[in-house]
Amino acid sequence: MRKDINLIIQEIEKHKERVLYTAGKIKAWNLTGEILENPEVVETIDSFIFRFSKMQDSMSQKLFPAVLELLEEDVRDKSFIDILNRMEQLNLIPSANEWKKLRELRNHLTHAYPWEKEILLEGIKEALNKYQVLIDTFEAIKDRVLNEK
Repeated sequence: MRKDINLIIQEIEKHKERVLYTAGKIKAWNLTGEILENPEVVETIDSFIFRFSKMQDSMSQKLFPAVLELLEEDVRDKSFIDILNRMEQLNLIPSANEWKKLRELRNHLTHAYPWEKEILLEGIKEALNKYQVLIDTFEAIKDRVLNEK
């Protein structure tokens, strides 16, 4: 399991690096509907959405169960909500409800249509305000896992 969790951490680390890079670029822009006409801007925003989504998904679907298994928790038949609740009980995530909202945001971003510019911009702005929660949670879990060695 140690090797598996290290690979998961490496994967999420790559997503984190790219989220930080693209978020830094996007924050420098004035996000309006017109800016979405620029192909280079759209490419950067698409990359941010992809990496934000991948980071959130990798943490939820891979890291959380792996951490619980490392702590000798049985996760085989646990629902996603049960895993979140247990992660919160163990103080590994700040809030199961917050994490559910991050998942909803990820779904919102990945299912918005290109012509729904205002809806998309609203989601991007929210993700720019929330990506640090992903990073802080990941870093806290990573520190705890690495200190378990």
